[in-house]
Amino acid sequence: MSRLFGALCSLSLCAGCLVVPEGAAPAVSVDASVASQFNFRGMTNVDAWVAQTEAIIDLPTKVEQGTLSVRAWANWDLENDAGDAWFPGGHAGEPSQIDTQVSYTETYLGYDFTSGIVSYALQNGDDFARAPDGERGETKELFFVVQRPTVWELVPALRVHYDIDEVEGWYWNASVSRGFPVREDMVVGSRVSLGYADADQADWLYGIDQGGLADLQLHGGLEYFLDQNTTLRLGLNFSTILEDDVRDWLEDDIDIDADAFWAALGVTWAY
Repeated sequence: MSRLFGALCSLSLCAGCLVVPEGAAPAVSVDASVASQFNFRGMTNVDAWVAQTEAIIDLPTKVEQGTLSVRAWANWDLENDAGDAWFPGGHAGEPSQIDTQVSYTETYLGYDFTSGIVSYALQNGDDFARAPDGERGETKELFFVVQRPTVWELVPALRVHYDIDEVEGWYWNASVSRGFPVREDMVVGSRVSLGYADADQADWLYGIDQGGLADLQLHGGLEYFLDQNTTLRLGLNFSTILEDDVRDWLEDDIDIDADAFWAALGVTWAY
């Protein structure tokens, strides 16, 4: 499947050469943050301080409201003790997950449509003590996102992910977000999201093949625009697993909290 991912990325980039105007300047953003936990779809992957880095390149296309994007993201463990968590410990100073993504976004009739492919590469996948089979590796998903601002400046969004590699399962997520400008250089934001995982996805994410409503997440954040290129961010997050069998499995069998709270502080440079 790694060859398939490489081929799809190459195809997307070649297609970008056909749709990106000659001489078009890319928009580049780089992000660095620290967080008190690494949580993915409600699962506590690392229950300790982590660093997270991200780089995104956006290319305008010949379609007036179209954008081709390439993204790379990584989670770095800062402590050897991963806590009561899914990921194994003993890897301070090393990346524990690296994501790479290619996507295309186009606005039509006020809706933003995004489709793409993402690879999740777990760096220590042969040492998952809490996983039933003892390991996790790399997998890949196709995804589709649609969102549109509505009344009261609410932004509802629907994400659909299908794993084409190790899992071959579905994950759906519906969310609503809103930003509240408090000053010219400051915005307070909030988001609530609800996830659904089928049995195959639940088995990969949580270690138990029980599909159903997965994670409910709440996010509150503050963005301060230091200058036209630099944004400081503070985020507070809460997540809870809704499916009773998954909750019981996490808390009673593998000693991972089904409810999680974490904070993050970061900075973004955009050019």
